[in-house]
Amino acid sequence: MNPPMPPNGLKRLAAIVSWVALAVAGVVGPGVPSGCRPSTPAPEPQLLPPSAHAAATIRVLLGPNAAQRVTVATTGGYRLRLDGRVVSESDGPLGPTTVSRNGQTWQFNEMTASGRQVSLEPSPGSFVRCNGATYRGSLRLVGRRERGIGAINHVNLESYLAGVLAKELYPSWHAEAYRALAVAARTFAIYHIKTGGETRDYDVTDGQSSQVYGGLSAETLRAWDAVRATAGQILVCERDGKDWLFMAQYSSCCGGTTNGAEVIRNAPHVVPLAGGVQCDDCAGSSRYRWPAVRVENSDIFAALTRTYRAARTLDGVERIEVASQTPYGRAVWVDVFAPNGLSVRIRAEDLRLALLRSGTPSAAGLYSMNCKIRNLPQAVEFYDGRGFGHGVGLCQWGAAAKANKGFSAGQILRCYYPGAKLIRVY
Repeated sequence: MNPPMPPNGLKRLAAIVSWVALAVAGVVGPGVPSGCRPSTPAPEPQLLPPSAHAAATIRVLLGPNAAQRVTVATTGGYRLRLDGRVVSESDGPLGPTTVSRNGQTWQFNEMTASGRQVSLEPSPGSFVRCNGATYRGSLRLVGRRERGIGAINHVNLESYLAGVLAKELYPSWHAEAYRALAVAARTFAIYHIKTGGETRDYDVTDGQSSQVYGGLSAETLRAWDAVRATAGQILVCERDGKDWLFMAQYSSCCGGTTNGAEVIRNAPHVVPLAGGVQCDDCAGSSRYRWPAVRVENSDIFAALTRTYRAARTLDGVERIEVASQTPYGRAVWVDVFAPNGLSVRIRAEDLRLALLRSGTPSAAGLYSMNCKIRNLPQAVEFYDGRGFGHGVGLCQWGAAAKANKGFSAGQILRCYYPGAKLIRVY
């Protein structure tokens, strides 16, 4: 993974004003007292009027990276381009159109055209639709291998965030929890805009591997209120005397202690993501504690060999042993041993994700790797389970409970990202 990077030079952020000037003017006041108790709210950065907003455009991959076909439409007027040239336009809406491709030949219902990339641009006041959901911004369709299609929504960052918050949080949760997540989600998004560069044609996905995004179809007033109240605010940490952007990750329920970023990726030490924050406020989640999960060795072997080439040297799974763990007992790396004496080392979280991706029914209740591991005859038991998700950064259930106790969004953020500060970048 990329290390934290200084915020100067953000690609596709030319409209954003000077980081340095706003960072100095917009730093949040003193941190929350020890124990993350609520206190007198610290001053928040002064909000700019709506006319001063100049957010970036973010590129969101909608659905699979290489779909065989995509159904598109618009709610009003549109212009359909192929490699920049207009192949269809109308003042009226585009009806449901099934798009497929073979090489550089694109099929739009009965119409065919040749090119590499499709752009569906709605007229002012119109929106695009993709596979039944409605989105702001425009839609790009790009070729994947011979017949695959990637559908990418190019959308204003603030609009994107409104479609994220409504999918990530419950509608009834406190406004301050929404505002806290708005800042974390914006930081996460800008980090990926910056570090993605030109290596791929999208910045984030619309699923759990990035942030769950539902577009205009998902937006709510509460989500928009939080986006507007925190417009342009992100988290940074100090490194070598400078403000550095970091990947502000978050999860559903940490189970009592947040994890360091190393449990899910090769990450340099960043104080706000070091983990170890005590959080019993997430006890209201049904996944705060969960019952033992037993998975057959044969299912573990099948899941690993689908995902990891190194696992194909094994002739099965005999047992799993924890190779390293956090000070509070959460496995970071595990060794998977085979009957033939060979073994592979894998990140514990990657083992969980491999089992979930495989669709193994018995693994459906493996909500996190913040658990203990016990080898049984022909099976592995994951017990004393705590939390839901990777547990890095902000705990959503914990943030909701803290907001109900009187915490402000700034206090919630400083609790879960200790050492971070809040600045405005536009």
